[in-house]
Amino acid sequence: MNYIQAADDYLMYLQVEKNYSVNTLISYAFDLKLYGDFLAANDRSLVLDRLTSSTVRRFVQDQVINHGIKPRTLQRRISCLKSFSQYCLKENYMKSDFTAGIQAPKADKKLPRYMTLQELHKLFAYLEQDPRPQALRNELMFKLLATTGMRRQELVDLIWEQLDLDNHTILVRGKGKKRTPPPPSPNSFTVVPRI
Repeated sequence: MNYIQAADDYLMYLQVEKNYSVNTLISYAFDLKLYGDFLAANDRSLVLDRLTSSTVRRFVQDQVINHGIKPRTLQRRISCLKSFSQYCLKENYMKSDFTAGIQAPKADKKLPRYMTLQELHKLFAYLEQDPRPQALRNELMFKLLATTGMRRQELVDLIWEQLDLDNHTILVRGKGKKRTPPPPSPNSFTVVPRI
């Protein structure tokens, strides 16, 4: 089978059967296209059974040397290719794993820096005094993020139908459309998972 057709099938599988988020699908589609473009640019075959781990190593080398790709991004690209290869084996699109023996580089682990309670109070005080037209919106957004454990994308995707003003609750759709219970909420609104 051809690499491009298999990649399309794989992305459809991730969307329909695995219910991956839009952002993840976009990233995987980009990574698969990059590898396909690399194969084409280097006169390599796009037939799945002709793909080899040495070609993947050359792709990784090209990403690091010619494009300056960071270890974390490279980890995702390799993970994508490994997952794609496993899918192709499962679907009998090819006979051997072209990512066998490929190891992702170790990435530096950056620990998040959290605001102290004092810094958070300062931020809230500033937002409450802000005279600009968007000030109330900004204040509510930051307070929701800081006090509920919502992710940024969950806040951005929020729609009116998710608010229940009578019961002081917000229905949050989790990452990747997963249903997970929220952390305890100390504010006046309770964040509840989708049922």
